[in-house]
Amino acid sequence: MKRGDLIKSFDFTGIDSCYMIGRVVSISDMDQTVRCEFMSRVFDNKVDKKFKTDFFVAPLNGASFLDRPEFPRLVVLG
Repeated sequence: MKRGDLIKSFDFTGIDSCYMIGRVVSISDMDQTVRCEFMSRVFDNKVDKKFKTDFFVAPLNGASFLDRPEFPRLVVLG
């Protein structure tokens, strides 16, 4: 993952129906987080058009409680 990548950030470990999509603005090795420009949010497999923000911050893979290698929290889309 690098600056400019489009990513999907899952809200909950092991649940693929709740996530945000954004473009990576910065990655903090110190905090183990990624900051993204917000593009869209999906909750319970439905696009949430009410949720609005400019940016969101998510933990890097393996940096959050209950993270599992078989279900990465962050996935690069492009």
